[in-house]
This record gives sequence, C-alpha cells and structure tokens, in this order.
Amino acid sequence: MKNYIIASILVLISIVSCTKDFEEININPNQPEEVNSDLLLSTVISTVANRAVQSGWDRGNIVGQLTAKINFTGFDRYQWDAESDLWEEYYGILPEIDIILKKSTEGETKNTTYEGIALVLRSYVFSILTDNWGNIPFTEALQGLEGNFTPKYDNQEVIYKAILKDLKKASELLVIGETIRIAGTLNGGDVLYEGDTEKWLKFTNSLRLRYLLRVSNKMDVSSEMKEILDSGMFITTNSDNAVVTYPATTQTDSWPISTGRVGSFDEHRLSQTSETILKRFNDNRLFSWFQPTDNSEDDPNLYVGLTNGLSEDNASTFNGGAKNVSRLRESFFYKSPNSVKAAILQAAEVQFILAEAVQQGWIAGDAKTFYEEGVRLSFAYWKTSQDVNAYLQQPGVLYDGELETIITQKWLASFLVGFEGWYDFRRTGFPSIIVPGPDNVNSNQVPVRFLYPDSEQTLNSQSYEQAVLEIGGNTINAKGWWEN
Repeated sequence: MKNYIIASILVLISIVSCTKDFEEININPNQPEEVNSDLLLSTVISTVANRAVQSGWDRGNIVGQLTAKINFTGFDRYQWDAESDLWEEYYGILPEIDIILKKSTEGETKNTTYEGIALVLRSYVFSILTDNWGNIPFTEALQGLEGNFTPKYDNQEVIYKAILKDLKKASELLVIGETIRIAGTLNGGDVLYEGDTEKWLKFTNSLRLRYLLRVSNKMDVSSEMKEILDSGMFITTNSDNAVVTYPATTQTDSWPISTGRVGSFDEHRLSQTSETILKRFNDNRLFSWFQPTDNSEDDPNLYVGLTNGLSEDNASTFNGGAKNVSRLRESFFYKSPNSVKAAILQAAEVQFILAEAVQQGWIAGDAKTFYEEGVRLSFAYWKTSQDVNAYLQQPGVLYDGELETIITQKWLASFLVGFEGWYDFRRTGFPSIIVPGPDNVNSNQVPVRFLYPDSEQTLNSQSYEQAVLEIGGNTINAKGWWEN
C-alpha cells in the first residue's frame, strides 16, 4: 500500500509538471498561425498564372479550335462534364486572397498596394468562375468561418458589376492623382511585377478594359473606357504583360507541360481551323507554334492540321495516322522548361480591345492603328520572324473596319491565354470559321459553359437547384447574361 501511494504521488507530480507548460511546449515555432501577405501573394499569383496557361493548353485552345485533340477526343467533341478541378482550384485560392485583403486593411499591416492587388486578383478569379459556369456563389462564397456552408448563387450581372466596381477601386488605391502611390509599397511576394506598382496599375486598367468589353452588349461602357484611354495607364508593351516567367533552374516551378508524359503532349495537334487561317495569311506563327509532320523531311514547310471534334477512331486515322498530323513545337515540351510563359493578359489583347471600341464608336481614336499594333505585339511576343508590314497588307488581314477582321487576329493572339478565344467567340460569333466537328455530341452547337460540380448538388443542393432554375438548366448550352 505504501509503495502504491508513493507511485500515485509521483504520477500526479509528473502530470502537473507536464501540463504546466503544455500550451507553450506544443506551439511549433516553425509553423506560424498567421502568414504574411508577401508569402500568400506569391502563392496566389503562381496559382492563377499556372491555371491560366494550363487552361489554355488543355481546354481553351481546344474549344477555341486553335489546336485539336488526336487522342482522348471527348472534350473536343463536346462530351463535357463538370470541370471540378478547375472549380475547386479557383475557389480554393479565394480564401488566401481574402486573407491578404483583410490584412491589408487592418491595423499595423494596413497597405493600400496589397489591398489593390488583392482586389485585382479576386476580380480575375471570379470572372473566370462566372464566365465558365454562369451563376456562382459570390457574395456569400467566403462565409464558411461564419458558419455559412451553403452560399447562395449570384447572377452574372451582379457579379460583373461588382467586379468592375472593385477594379475601379483598385485603380484608385494604386494611384493618387498623377502620382503612383508610394505609401503602400510591397514587401515581397510579387512574382508577376517584382513590386512595380505602376505595372500593377496598368494591369488593373487593362483587366477593366477586358471586362468592359465582355459586358458591352449589356451596359454602356464608353465613359469608363474613355477614362482609361485618357489616363494612358494600361498595358501597351510586351514588357508590361501580365505574364509569369518560369525559371530554367528548377523542375518544380517549370512550365507544367514540360514535366508531363510524352503521350499527353502528343494528344495536342495543329487544328485544321488554325492551319486554314495561318496558311491563308502566310502567317509565320504557324512555325512558332507547330512543327512539320514526321514524314516531311523533304519538305520542312509541310504542316497538316487535324479536324476538330473527331471520334477516337477517326482522329487516329486522319490523313493516314498521327505521324501525318503536325505536333506542337518541342519548345512546348521538354526542350526548354522556361520557354513558355504563363500569360494572364498581353498587350496585343489590349490593342484589339481598343480597336473594337473605336470600331463600335465607344471611344475616339484610330481603330486601324490599334489593330495593327495588336498584330505587331503578338508577332513580337512569339518571336516570330516576318515582315509584319507586308503581312498587314494582305486581303483578310488588311484592316477593313469589320469586326471579324479584328476578332480573327485577336483569336490568334489568344493562343494559350486561358479561355479568351472561346469567350470572344461566345460574345461575337467570330471567327466564323469555328464550327462544331463532324463527330460532336452537342447537336452541332459550340458549348458556352461547364456543368456544375457534383459536390454542389450534394452539399449545397438548395442553392444549386435555384441557380439551375435561373439559368435554364445545368446544361453546357445555357448562355450567361453578357452573351444573351
């Protein structure tokens, strides 16, 4: 009994001594509870840029018919399902943007530059979500910590008006009158512009131009476009492009396709649609993007495009087999992991936006000048060797005041820039050469949205059902607000 009592006392003393500093001992000094904005910012920028270029490669180029699929052709035939990974990645990065936004507006961490950048990135992410799915959780999307796990879906009109308002605010946060804001300098994390606030302001206003054009069928956009044009603060050169450059020294941060399987790379080929336009215009971007067919040693200029939307069997036997259809350049694969940049928005697109705005009468200016500068910037971006002045004088390229002429060149310049070519086609119907492939499974219609993820039907069923009712059904043909 005496030994038992002594043992019990020793155990009690041990417990008391262990729990005395329990909380302090169990705090990991190497894993802070709060993360600085600079660390979050680098993650957010890398994520959205990576997703933009991968979306362009896997989906945007295909549905825009800049490229075609020779294997696993379901997406090219419009056999679409929910793009759950895309949905989850974009919604997954929004809380990190929200943390930057909150930290930049509170107390000692208040920083107007981080606040402006966070608004820009949040606007960009929400624009992709609504352009791809239509009605989406927006105003209640980040209320999980408040106990709201079934957010309502907002319609596209509400979302776009809020996006434009946020970008307007961001442009004001990044500038005071004519002077770029200095008080809110970046402490790090800017893998896009390396802390250059003026370039962020130009990017912000360029996004505003992109989205104003997107909603131009529904809103009067002339005054805001004129304001941006008069400010001169928008992207005009490739050195100001919103693109992330991959380092050449690491595999983890390299162009994502460079570390993939050969088979996955080989699935993507020159499309017949691109072949037709590029050859018609003697456009040397054909050589920048694609390579001659395998059996063309005697004729290095032999480039053959694949018809979009073929079945597996028809695609694999097209023109006598895969070796007779042009692949993409090896620079898009293993040759150089940093030869491709992750583009969010380029100067060429901005020039085409301004050309269309003048052509439509929304702003004053010379549409021809903007249009031709867009072409030159695209050629320069891809380091394409060509006499651009001679190129611009050709029939079909020569500026003629027609919207399709502008959009066709803008479509070519959208190569690998997310879904931009698809969005413009949905808005304008151009280039008219884009038509559903012969083996499509969507009644000869180009789809206009993705299906909602199954998880929404399960975990947010009431809001999901209301959204489906409002958009006219969870189908890939339900048009959004700006394209109706």
